[in-house]
Amino acid sequence: MKKLSFVAALLACAATLISLAQAQNTTRKPDEGMRIQPTGTYVLKPAVERTPEQMDAFEATYVAPIEMEEPRPRPTIDPVLYEQLKHEANIQPRGIKPGADFSVSPLTIKVDTKFAGASYCDEDFDSECWNPPDVGGAIGKSQFVSVSNDEIEIRSRTGALTKINSLNGFFGYSTEAIYDPRVQWDPEYQRWIVTCLGFPQGTTGSGGNATVQYLFMAISQTSSATGAWWIYALNVNFFGGTGSLYDFDMLGMTQDALIFTGNIFGATSFQGSNLFEAAKARVYGGYGYGFEYWTGLEATLQPADQLFTDQNGYAWLAAITGNNIYMYALGSPSNPGDATLHGPYTVTGVPAFSAPPNAPQPSSCAGSATLDTDDGRFEQTGIQNGDTYYQIHAENLTGFTSNRYYVITGLLSFAPTVSVSNYVYASASSEDWNPSIAADPNGDFAINWSSDDPGAGLLPSENYVDNKGGNPNGAVGSPVYTSASCYNTGTPFRWGDYSSITLDYGAGPQASTTTKLFWVDNETTPSLNFWSTEVAKVVY
Repeated sequence: MKKLSFVAALLACAATLISLAQAQNTTRKPDEGMRIQPTGTYVLKPAVERTPEQMDAFEATYVAPIEMEEPRPRPTIDPVLYEQLKHEANIQPRGIKPGADFSVSPLTIKVDTKFAGASYCDEDFDSECWNPPDVGGAIGKSQFVSVSNDEIEIRSRTGALTKINSLNGFFGYSTEAIYDPRVQWDPEYQRWIVTCLGFPQGTTGSGGNATVQYLFMAISQTSSATGAWWIYALNVNFFGGTGSLYDFDMLGMTQDALIFTGNIFGATSFQGSNLFEAAKARVYGGYGYGFEYWTGLEATLQPADQLFTDQNGYAWLAAITGNNIYMYALGSPSNPGDATLHGPYTVTGVPAFSAPPNAPQPSSCAGSATLDTDDGRFEQTGIQNGDTYYQIHAENLTGFTSNRYYVITGLLSFAPTVSVSNYVYASASSEDWNPSIAADPNGDFAINWSSDDPGAGLLPSENYVDNKGGNPNGAVGSPVYTSASCYNTGTPFRWGDYSSITLDYGAGPQASTTTKLFWVDNETTPSLNFWSTEVAKVVY
């Protein structure tokens, strides 16, 4: 691809969207007293081109680890305190879930397409066995791209597999295993973005004295994920110093920029979240770029997928710390040297919550075997649409692990407040966790999560609900997939650290705002102690 034509292509593509833009000229300026100065600046070298042929040649000689178990996400509070809080949640007696009418049947959903995705010890890379999958997926014009530990799959919209690679083969990196993958489709400029982390070199993920740990970024050169890509490798050890670990990387976007965050752990303590940005006009062309970065921010800071119709001049990020939700406003992220960060803003109207207990499985899973539900952090990108922000996490609900979603408004006035906050779960006795949320420009939103029900004998399943019948609250949702088996090799056993749900912008030359289609991608267990990922297109 000729880089000289790239900017013109971006401008032409962006021009087609002017009629869809929302009028949002009421944005106030943030209080300069809330401004956070950047920690420093960084310059990244130009990308390296990587072709499908290079990926396949790498796979022919690469010897993958026989089996890998990714350490669970490091807690961002004192580890001893974290274990105490989880223990207290685990021994709390189950109560009665509030606010639900269990006489109402679950909503009936229309699943248009279903197919299986990557699985444990996938047959194409039979030496690569990972726990857990850490599944993510996104739908483009003609392809569904899914990523997991340690794999990328490219399929047609009907599920036909057209390309599969290990993440090591995809990025061309053999020094360490690669984990925590993320994928997004940019409907405005019609490009794919994939990010993931390599373990610190020489330490197998333990931190140690490593001075090199790579955050990998890949940008498709066209709208097809089966073509050539631009590959960037950023040594994120730069942010935390020798022996640090960069963990739980996240990817968000605005109309003109990509936004990256991650947790930084020093040799002995948590150092806060990191934030930096990249102009699409640079990385989509494979150019080198400079950026400002911030460190020491609230834990597990999540950027948003800012819908392409959104004209809000600031990109918002959110994090949970203690019993609070904090948000930051990032201005001019596509202009190095001009980017600003204001916050943290304390979101008002947040109900009290606590860490979720682990999820017990039915007695058929060897009695006491439970699934790890992590620490209640936001696990995926939020969704930003004008004055509104959507997020979701798992928490403790009368002794059950359950999902609570938030609709936060007030972004345009820099006064974020919760306007809607409800639980979603499958039944009066279900355990519900691993959630993700998506929304379209019209205020339609949908939720995907994992669930099981020990009392009813229901094995881990993938659930879905949306707001077409009003804001969901309580015992709602419908199963998309139900597992045939379970895990019984540990207590708690590592479940995936996140799931995904993505809005379908259609297969046409221009992104559509009216498809009312969502694609879900989550973990299931088709056989004993063996995970798979399942994908479905759901009609709103």
